[in-house]
Amino acid sequence: MDIQLLVVPYDTARRGWRSGAGPEHLLEAGLTAHLTSQGHQVSDIEVVEDDPAQSPAEIRTGFELMRRVATAVRAARTAGRFPVILSGNCNVAVGALSGLTPGPRHVFWFDAHGECNTPDTTASGFLDGMGLATAFGWCWRSLAASVPGFLPVPPAATFLLGARDIDPLEGTLLAESEVTHLPVARFAELSDLLAATHLDQGVGYLHLDLDVLDPDTVGHANDHPAPAGLSVAQLTAAIAAIRAVVPLGAAAIASYAPEFDRTRDVRRAAFAALDSILASGDRTIDNRAAGG
Repeated sequence: MDIQLLVVPYDTARRGWRSGAGPEHLLEAGLTAHLTSQGHQVSDIEVVEDDPAQSPAEIRTGFELMRRVATAVRAARTAGRFPVILSGNCNVAVGALSGLTPGPRHVFWFDAHGECNTPDTTASGFLDGMGLATAFGWCWRSLAASVPGFLPVPPAATFLLGARDIDPLEGTLLAESEVTHLPVARFAELSDLLAATHLDQGVGYLHLDLDVLDPDTVGHANDHPAPAGLSVAQLTAAIAAIRAVVPLGAAAIASYAPEFDRTRDVRRAAFAALDSILASGDRTIDNRAAGG
């Protein structure tokens, strides 16, 4: 596999802070050598930076990074490379999905949290808790429209996997939507649900927030742990099931704050998940440019 790594080392507009330290930590821990040992070629490592002429601000910086990721994802696919995004925050997904337009996209979102808050439902005011809602076109519409290639993703094309820490109003939005929300207790149903869904057109985007993993048996990915998460075996089996039915156009690993990963088991899980994402399967990785 010819891979382009896109490194987005920001958390809440701060470079290298908290989960913003995760992307470069994974590189320093030997990710590139690991991928090469698995038979892949890492053609380029691109660090996506905010505009240095602007003052850091969570909303402005977040959308600037989305715009730059959208351009980088489209360029990687035009070059025949598969984009793997290492990001501090989850809202970078809006950029990744925009880089995959105009064809149909299917979203497979692994996360302990719903990421479906809007400015009207959020209790924390955390922009990163609005990543999926922004991708759906539920909020931040004017700023989202500034992301090159942005088109709202249909909720019906979205699998929210492993989410268990969901705010009350956010839960109402999800329940009233067509998002397929599969909690950990129902993971055995994933293969049947995938088989019943029409995934024969377009490409998949796989988003892995590492706090979907169980903090008690695997480890803490960040400072937002939620109990009763996935095991590494459940995660890799779910990725394999997805790979069997839909070609992936891009993938992201997000929300890893190495300071909380004292045993480095979460880091090892991230490497194992990437192996599953990039493995040969019944369906191939789709690294063609959108529309190509």
